[in-house]
Amino acid sequence: MGRSGLPTTLAICCRLPADMPRPLVEACRQAAVRAAVPVTWITAVERLALVAGHGPEASASRHVALEMPEQSSVSGVRRLLADAGAAVPGLEAVVLHGDVSQEQRRLLVEGGVRIACRSRLDDTSRGSRRPAPPGWPCRSTLWGLWEVVMTQATPPGMVSRLLPWGSRPAQGGLVVVDVGGGTPDAVAGRLDQWRTWAGAGRPGDAPRAVCVHLADLADLITGGGRHALGGSVLRAAA
Repeated sequence: MGRSGLPTTLAICCRLPADMPRPLVEACRQAAVRAAVPVTWITAVERLALVAGHGPEASASRHVALEMPEQSSVSGVRRLLADAGAAVPGLEAVVLHGDVSQEQRRLLVEGGVRIACRSRLDDTSRGSRRPAPPGWPCRSTLWGLWEVVMTQATPPGMVSRLLPWGSRPAQGGLVVVDVGGGTPDAVAGRLDQWRTWAGAGRPGDAPRAVCVHLADLADLITGGGRHALGGSVLRAAA
């Protein structure tokens, strides 16, 4: 299955606006339960505890990612991370906007963050401190923190439409998508389409992709959890 011998790793995220009514949040969660795939809920610090409370207590932090507004001050980042850590102890994933300074990256590491999801990687002379797996759009310019790129992908219909540049994801590669936006029914439809694409085409076929939480990516990138990708697309859903 490609040069890595592994299926594509698919991290499905769902952005929940801070003003989304609780009944709609619950409807989105139920859509994920029915789809039976891991979903990372992206939300502001005020909603972290509400969303994390939907998951098993022992793994609540794996189910959420803090959406961080673009920050200009070190004190603002430090305060936000402290509030997020109080709401969800063990939080490891954030979504960043805008440019990120090396000092902000250090604050993320100090706050226990291991994965930062972004729309693009900065232009920087600093190379990755550790090699990334082939086909994985990620980089680590500071030890302990990996930055990954979220693809602006539409739900797959025809494979050629899966990604904006019209190509099939590399086998053994990484795809991070956001299925949020619109109604809970729209979210449910996108989840079902991604799940269908990720699963085997016929009984006995190997899956195209294995679904994981955003917080799982740090171990997978460094190789600590790559063995878990060799089985069913639903294995990581537990």
